[in-house]
Amino acid sequence: MKAEEMSHYHETFNSVMEEQDDFFKIFGRLDDNVYSDGAISAKNKQLMGLAISVTTKCNPCILYHIKGSIKTGSSKAEMVEAIKTGVIAGGTLTYPNARFAFEMLKELEVI
Repeated sequence: MKAEEMSHYHETFNSVMEEQDDFFKIFGRLDDNVYSDGAISAKNKQLMGLAISVTTKCNPCILYHIKGSIKTGSSKAEMVEAIKTGVIAGGTLTYPNARFAFEMLKELEVI
């Protein structure tokens, strides 16, 4: 699945989940609040989310945080460094997810 398809899937099924139970709506708002500016900037939180997503091998999360990083003004170098941090934390098992991250950076014309 490519970036646009993954984003559409994410949005569609988040809405379906929210329609079924308020838990998912509340959780979504919590996620939005956590990734907004606070003691740590939204930009740095998105970069942390990107590193964590590589480490936990969550490709949809990688795309979500790459898009969030772009939106909050992260540079290519900052995103690459976050990906490297995730690989170091997760080891060689995360290389396929790093490849996915670079595929998304390329598709979204960051690199």
